[in-house]
This record gives sequence, C-alpha cells and structure tokens, in this order.
Amino acid sequence: MHSIAIFGGTFDPIHNGHLQTSLNIQAHFQFDTYIFLPCKIPTIKPPAFANNQQRVKMIELAIKDYPTLKIDLREIERNTPSYMVETLESFRLEYPEAAITLIMGYDSFISLPHWYQWEKLITLANILVINRDEFAKQEIHEIMKTFLKTHQSNNQKAILKHQAGTVFLFDAGHYVISSTAIREEIRLKKDVSLKLPREVCQYIKDEGLY
Repeated sequence: MHSIAIFGGTFDPIHNGHLQTSLNIQAHFQFDTYIFLPCKIPTIKPPAFANNQQRVKMIELAIKDYPTLKIDLREIERNTPSYMVETLESFRLEYPEAAITLIMGYDSFISLPHWYQWEKLITLANILVINRDEFAKQEIHEIMKTFLKTHQSNNQKAILKHQAGTVFLFDAGHYVISSTAIREEIRLKKDVSLKLPREVCQYIKDEGLY
C-alpha cells in the first residue's frame, strides 16, 4: 500500500525544526511520499508575513537535497481558506487506496475540536502526533480522551497499513525553534543562521524578508 505523510503549516519561514522533525519521521516510518503542505489563508493562525511565492520558494530550497520530501500546492492554489478536511478530501479522491497520514503537533491535536468538521478528519486519514511526551505533562479534554481511546494504536506500522482511522503518538525530537521567534530575531537583526537551512537564510537576506 502506498503511504503518504502530510505536514501542513504556514512555514513562514520553514526552519531547521521543521526539517529535522520531518527527517526523523522519515527515518522511522519511511513513508513513500512525504509532503510539505503550505497553507494559503490560515483559518486559525494570523496572516503570514512572506507571500505565497516566497514561502513556497523557501520550502523548495530547504528540501531540494532530500528526494523523498515533496511540496504540494493545492492549498496555495485554492481560492478559499485552508480547511484541512477539504484538503484531505482532495487527497483521498486522488489517492483512494493510499494510507494517508496527517502529521501534527500536540497543541494542534488537542485543539482539533475547534477545527472545521474535525471528526471527519480521522475518516479520511491517520494522524501522527509528534510530541508524544506532552500527553504525560497535562490533562487533555474528555472528548480527546475518548477520541484517543477509539483510534489510538501502539503499532507504528498501523499508519502505513491502514488508509485512515488510526492515531499514533511519536516523539520526533525537541527543537526549540519557532517561525514567530525567527521573524522577530530577523527584525532585531540577530543572527538566525543556525536555525535555518543555509539557502533559506540566504534567500531571506536576498529578498529582505521580515
């Protein structure tokens, strides 16, 4: 069964945390296709600071040396806000037999009940939560406890074998890097070269971003 991982975000800018997390996931799960999915009009996050073309270019620069990492522009090219359920529906139409896995952090996972048609997500894809240890640190809402009880698997191969319906918790590493902090550091003219892929850092300088 063909396996597809989808990592969505604003990537404004993409940084070493995004990249290393993705490489760790790929080293562990070896998805056939690993997709960076930049969103056009975030429905929850504030507007991005780089334009769509610039964010796409930065992702392309960051992943160009990694053949299994791809970029998908369907949300960028959509004329409506970025609702993940609609995006997954489009992937499912394109890949009806594939095992599709949506990657998300702990904070996004516990906020799922605020997402548009959130309960439909698990019927369209598996979910890989990449901050496993966070679950031991704080209590989660009852609705998410029930969701986990229904869908969680301790078998890491489940998300590669099931088309949808499985939640797996995984520790993809800890990277104290955020795009918000990077933008602020650039604004303050601080050195961010260790937090960004080299060519992304140069592109930001060349474009005068942030």
